[in-house]
Amino acid sequence: MFLRKSIATGVAGLVVAIALVAGCSSAPLSDAHQIMNKTVESMKTVKSVHFELKADGNFVFGFDTSTPEPSASGSADASASASASASATASASASATASASATASASATASASATASAQSSASGSAAPSGSLAASASVATTATPAPTASPTATPYVSPTPTPGPAEISLKGTMASGDIDLANVAAHIQGTLPGLPDFAGEVVVVNGNAYVRTPGQTKYALEADTSLSINPADATGGPAAMVQTIIQIAADPSLSPRLIGTEQEPGGTCYHIQVQATPDVVSSKLGLTGTAVGSSTLDLWIFQDSFRVERLELHTADPTSSAAIRLVMSSYDNIAPIYAPLPAQFEIPGLASPTA
Repeated sequence: MFLRKSIATGVAGLVVAIALVAGCSSAPLSDAHQIMNKTVESMKTVKSVHFELKADGNFVFGFDTSTPEPSASGSADASASASASASATASASASATASASATASASATASASATASAQSSASGSAAPSGSLAASASVATTATPAPTASPTATPYVSPTPTPGPAEISLKGTMASGDIDLANVAAHIQGTLPGLPDFAGEVVVVNGNAYVRTPGQTKYALEADTSLSINPADATGGPAAMVQTIIQIAADPSLSPRLIGTEQEPGGTCYHIQVQATPDVVSSKLGLTGTAVGSSTLDLWIFQDSFRVERLELHTADPTSSAAIRLVMSSYDNIAPIYAPLPAQFEIPGLASPTA
């Protein structure tokens, strides 16, 4: 009797436990905004990930860093003073300014044979313009030597003039592992649209080991010398993906749940978002920069709310690009190690030391 009660109690407890576990498993969500908000938070906790990237199309970027040719500029009007200073003597310069200002004092100063009384007249009337500072005080001799025209002020644009360059994305691909927890990464890739933009980089312990195609050894440098450090959680690829997800989750946009789909890593929500130029510019900090419209498709794991696949299609009047990013092995990649000493070169040494 006691045994049967014990068995019955155990079975009842098992049923209750199963019911509790079943109650803890979340049902699929139907609100796209809610899915995106959970995804933003889940992606913040990523420690490591493997990725595969492919791209096609083209994009435009860059600025012309050449220095603009200086152009003459007078104190009042650039074109007027430039033509005036090109051939003017002191008296002609004064006459031109007198004509522009229409004052009696400037006319008096324009006289080629100025006397002390003319100087007195000039001082008693309104002061001449800045461009005539040298002509305002005229020599007291009967025939003063001609004075050189005022030096023109060179004008240089305060900012570089945009000089966009079109880069082809055809054949672009990259893959590798990123370990944010240990600030390490191992990536290989190529961007055929840019010469020599291909190779392999390993980032470990603050060092970057870089090797281009055909090289047998890595070049050793500090990871701070990299234009983009793939292991940097705040400014590397992980931060860029976070920004894209935050764009898709923006409250002003209307993400659409296409449905649930079976992906290699498990069941995923398929979300599609039309990203407007104003939201993209705001999230990326592109003040004053024109951007196009973007369509973003996201496949998000139903259980973990982490992104399994991201496809971005963007277009504007000058470019059209398609990027596909697949992520897997979240928090479960193999350890990343630095190359062996014999595999890299230390700057300044003929060969690396052990």
